[in-house]
Amino acid sequence: MLLNPLQKDALTELVNVYVGYAASLLSEMVGLRILLSVPRVELIPEAEMEQGDLPLPEIFSPGHIVSSYISFGQDFRGKAFLVFPVQQAKLLVNACIGEELLLEEGDAVPPRFLDTDFDVLKEISNLILNAVIGEFGNLLETRVVFTVPEVELIDVTESDKRFFLKDGVYILILHTTFTVAEIEVQGVIMIALNLNSVSCLLNKIDTLLEEQDV
Repeated sequence: MLLNPLQKDALTELVNVYVGYAASLLSEMVGLRILLSVPRVELIPEAEMEQGDLPLPEIFSPGHIVSSYISFGQDFRGKAFLVFPVQQAKLLVNACIGEELLLEEGDAVPPRFLDTDFDVLKEISNLILNAVIGEFGNLLETRVVFTVPEVELIDVTESDKRFFLKDGVYILILHTTFTVAEIEVQGVIMIALNLNSVSCLLNKIDTLLEEQDV
C-alpha cells in the first residue's frame, strides 16, 4: 500500500499546511518567527524496513539522536516521533531560547544536554506532534487522544536503529526543515500507523482527489 504520485502530492500539501499551523503555534510560544516545511513524504511498510530493503533517513546513521514521541489512539491510532541528530536538536533548543551554539564540523562528541533542554524539546514536540496528528484527526473527522511526550537521548548503532518501528504496520516519514532565527535544523517526523489507520487516511485522500476532479 505505497503512495501513488497523486496521493504523495496531496499528502505532502496537507502535511505542509499542518506543520505550517504547528510552526505558527511554536512561533507564538517562543516569540520568534519559525518556518517549518516538509519537502518530502514517504509511506513505507515496516516489514521492508525491518528486512533492510528500504533505508531509514540519513539522520539514523550510527551516532547520537534525540527522539521525542507520543502515542495516540481511538479510530486513528499509532505512535509519532520527532527525531533529530543530537547536534541539530541542541541547535533548535538554543535557537528557541535565544542562545548561540557553535559546533565544530565533524565533532563526534555530543553536546551536553541539561534538564531544561529536555523540557524545551518536550514542549516543542508536544506542540508539533499534537498539532500534526490533531489535524489528521480533523481530516478524518475523528477524535484523537494523546499521551504526554517522552524524550530520549539515544546512541544509535546498526543493530538497534530500528527499535522504535515496532508500533505500526506502516511508517509515514515526514522529512522536516525548521528555520529559527536564520538557523536551519533538519529532522524527521515518523508516524507508525496500523493498517486500518493507513487505509482510512488513503481513502480520505482519494476522496479529496476525486472531489478536485469534479
